[in-house]
Amino acid sequence: MRLRRAAIAAALVSVATLAALLASDLGAWHEALRSGDARYRAAPAAARWHASTILPSVAAKNLLAVGDDLQARRAIRLFRLSYGAGGTLDTALQVQGTRAVAELALADLARGNDRRRAAQASDLLGVLAFGDFAAGGGRDTNQAERAVSAFGNAVRLDPDDEAAKVNLELALRLFQARGIRPGASPSIGGRGSGRRGAGSGIPGTGY
Repeated sequence: MRLRRAAIAAALVSVATLAALLASDLGAWHEALRSGDARYRAAPAAARWHASTILPSVAAKNLLAVGDDLQARRAIRLFRLSYGAGGTLDTALQVQGTRAVAELALADLARGNDRRRAAQASDLLGVLAFGDFAAGGGRDTNQAERAVSAFGNAVRLDPDDEAAKVNLELALRLFQARGIRPGASPSIGGRGSGRRGAGSGIPGTGY
């Protein structure tokens, strides 16, 4: 009987210890997201979202269900680094490497189940394609097609994505003015509001 009680007491202590450790790790992830977002606002290149945990990191991360949030943050950070690389990356090779990784991360995010995040990722892929079109002198119709397709896909995924609507409308107008017809024009649900395009803020943080 005494051994049974001792075993139960030991089990309760173990459970309490694990609960305390998990609570500490949950707090570490909350702090990691908060501090990472703050660094992103100040200097995207320095932003990281990583928590130092006591238990395996995946335990608290899965409990908080922040995996998709982290994926979105990291993909958008890569976009920022590759799209505005003039003052953040040192060499052309580094720019190309970061751009390739950014495209892969955004494409993966665009295939996700969260339609709002997927729309934002598709919109940013359109921004990259449009940047290629402009940098190439505005002659590559394949790049124009990719940009319109990505912007249109973003609008279909999230009809409330104003940045994607504006980007799609501006791209179509520019292409029309240049006599470029990159496929059928997707419906954009009315004229854009004139807001700046390329919504590259962290989802859910308001910037």
